[in-house]
Amino acid sequence: MRHAGISCICLLGLFAATAGAQDNRPNFSGSWQLNSAKSEVHSGKPAAIKLTIEQKGSTIHVVRTLKATDGKETSIEFNCTTDGKDCDAKGAKVSLWYDGSSLVEMDIGETVTKSKMTLSGDGKTLSYEITFISPQADADNLELDKI
Repeated sequence: MRHAGISCICLLGLFAATAGAQDNRPNFSGSWQLNSAKSEVHSGKPAAIKLTIEQKGSTIHVVRTLKATDGKETSIEFNCTTDGKDCDAKGAKVSLWYDGSSLVEMDIGETVTKSKMTLSGDGKTLSYEITFISPQADADNLELDKI
């Protein structure tokens, strides 16, 4: 009887800790624009990057627009949950999950990348580290400002 009570208390504590961790996850919602002066880009110099994120609970809608120096724009849009399950994004598979207070994104398509997004304490800056897995290349470390 006593052993069952201790097990029950341990399980309740685990559930409470998990629920508390989910409540502390930052909301990445907003429109974000590349601050090229504070960014380190190795994959090619984009003229502009704009990221729009709408986050509602564990569902995130992302629109990422890249503008090349020749003026050509490409846009990727997807809806995904933050439980690590695959979502479709214009011919690629995307998955999102939290690593502490950072949001991790894995993109598998012609290239394979793993990105980590972290909000600043005041919520006005988004650090966006992109690791190129295949083909391998130096990581991009972007800083985006909320607009």
